Amino acid sequence: MICRALASRWDELLALEEGEKLCTRGWDLSLLLYFPNLYRVGMANMGFQSVYRMANTMSGVACDRCFLPDPSLQPPLDKGEELVSMELKQTPREFHILAFSVSFELDLLNVVRLLLWSKVPPLARERGGNDPLVIFGGIVPSANPEPFAPMADVVVVGEGEETFPSLLRVLLDEGGTRNPGLFRRLAQIPGVYVPHLYEPRFDAFGRFVSVEAQADVPLPVTWSFWRGFAEEGNTVSLVTPESSFSRAYLVEVSRGCPHLCKFCLSSHICRPLRVVSRRRLLGYLEAPYGRLGFVGTSLSHHPHLAEAVEGAVAKGKGVTFSSLRVDSPLPILKVVSQESGRVTFGIEAATERLRGGIGKPFPQDFIMERLLYCVENGAEVLKFYFMVGLPGETDEDLEALVAFPKKLLHLCKKLGLSRPRVHISLAPFVPKPHTPFQWCVMETRDSLKEKMRRVETGLRGARGVTVTWEGPKWSLLQGLISRGDRKVGEALVRAWTSFEGNWSRALKFYNVSPDYYLHRERTREEPFPWEIVDTGWKREVLFSRGVSSRK
Repeated sequence: MICRALASRWDELLALEEGEKLCTRGWDLSLLLYFPNLYRVGMANMGFQSVYRMANTMSGVACDRCFLPDPSLQPPLDKGEELVSMELKQTPREFHILAFSVSFELDLLNVVRLLLWSKVPPLARERGGNDPLVIFGGIVPSANPEPFAPMADVVVVGEGEETFPSLLRVLLDEGGTRNPGLFRRLAQIPGVYVPHLYEPRFDAFGRFVSVEAQADVPLPVTWSFWRGFAEEGNTVSLVTPESSFSRAYLVEVSRGCPHLCKFCLSSHICRPLRVVSRRRLLGYLEAPYGRLGFVGTSLSHHPHLAEAVEGAVAKGKGVTFSSLRVDSPLPILKVVSQESGRVTFGIEAATERLRGGIGKPFPQDFIMERLLYCVENGAEVLKFYFMVGLPGETDEDLEALVAFPKKLLHLCKKLGLSRPRVHISLAPFVPKPHTPFQWCVMETRDSLKEKMRRVETGLRGARGVTVTWEGPKWSLLQGLISRGDRKVGEALVRAWTSFEGNWSRALKFYNVSPDYYLHRERTREEPFPWEIVDTGWKREVLFSRGVSSRK
């Protein structure tokens, strides 16, 4: 029986959406696209909306949506009620394909829950001929598909705009049915990984050694990138006040980033840097929406972004941004400060030495000048992201982190500027695959907690400064999924099927040691499970770029 309360909630959200709802009845192939997080997060995700539009514009395909239900709607599902799709109001098992767009490591846990609520076996090997095909895409499974491999029939590796149309054409041709011929055809598409055609090998101690591919199956799988991005561009199909970017028409400005910060996954795998054409960018200003959201991994590198922002403001439109670097063009910082009164930057580290070590070498005076500029132009709230536990971090760096907001507020007072509210957000450093830090140790839970509490205590009593921090427990799980293998994925599936969601017990039961995956420095020659994916980087280059920071 479907969850009637969830169907009603979907109707409430649909009524608030502006734009073209593309899913229609009548199809040869039906696809249910999941975002394994809340609706407000999924509707702000460009990749999710891109796949929704792309699939529905292909003849013979219908693509509906589903999200992680709000917590208040989850108890009925846990008691046996079934998920229902958003627009067609069908159960997941009525679709040929279940496709997951995964942007965050911890959403792997939500994937398992969604499959259970969908009445589909979470493990691929336990599915039968009448079960839907399960496909994964998004930056997380693209970077390291192995923790998702136990659940996945297929993984789209890289940018879906390049690969997904070819995959859908094969599925249309085969009728979306499970058969060996289908999987072998899919495996020949560049950027498509079919896990059961590959066999990971482990030594007697359970350590990953290598991967073997069946005959005529590519090894490694090549990361795909969208060649037509600059001219075609990418926008959302639907705008809603319930999105994290409330009422904003999101337009993608750039992909890739030339800075290659050593901790950053997206800059290392979303290559090369591509910016949308000036014609396309300025054309977005004509969209019939009152607010534009500029999205990209390197917004400041678009040569015409300031022109577009100023043009939007001149037309009376509000503007918002997915992220900004502290070296963004001054006209953009001015608009953000004046329009929203709130500016957010990823500073990452509080000393020039440590910032230089991670690939973000901004001088201290330059950062302060930019922040003061924002305050001068109306910024009332400044939010800063810092990481704790970075390679090469010392006590001096933590002391500087405590001093950072105090110095800023002192300068504001000295210059006669209004005193902004400052929010410090701390997060543990998590090593990512395909980056110079993929060899690095991740600090223990106790160490991370002690450091963040130390910063919090140091800023206690500082007027106008607040500190929040991400729990190390979840960051460690994020790290486990980020650099894990199939054993990690299987244990986390079993956490929900056999251990009532207790992933710590499941890891112990299946002899998956977090210490092995997290708390040791990897050797230079050690093979990695995620190297099933070829992103174009030579490991010697990555190692040499990161070695100075790891000393």
